Amino acid sequence: MVSIDEDTCTGCDLCADSCPAELLTFDEEKQKTYVTGDEAECMGCEACIAVCESGAISIIEI
Repeated sequence: MVSIDEDTCTGCDLCADSCPAELLTFDEEKQKTYVTGDEAECMGCEACIAVCESGAISIIEI
């Protein structure tokens, strides 16, 4: 399961672009990325973590 810390997210949008499961969406108005898909569908590939420069993303095993 993927989780994004809103306070740490800098709104760079790199994670949303890198997610092969398309679980992440960038909100233009708030300039933040949010989990908008079913978090349980996270493949655990950690592509989003690899590109997140702020360290706002974590993967939690369920």
